[in-house]
Amino acid sequence: MVETANPMHTALLDLQRRIRGELHVVEQTLAKADKDMGGGLVWLGPEARRWRDNLGLRRTQLRRASDRMERAIDDALAGQPVRVPEATADAYRRQRSGRL
Repeated sequence: MVETANPMHTALLDLQRRIRGELHVVEQTLAKADKDMGGGLVWLGPEARRWRDNLGLRRTQLRRASDRMERAIDDALAGQPVRVPEATADAYRRQRSGRL
């Protein structure tokens, strides 16, 4: 039986890399905004404090959501072998393209 790279496994790895990269950019952007707001460099007053508190809440929510996404992808990867029979790989490709 001829085996080939599992397209589903490859797609999940690609998704994992893209999500990690995007989340890193968003987290760094939010961290900078949080630092600037906290340092009084951008905006002062009660509304600024409320906005900064909300920003901190959003950062926490982002971390929790990203942790859930990472776990879900890790779980999906654990269920996908790296190599599969060619017929299985073909079925995965057809499924992902909407032809199945």
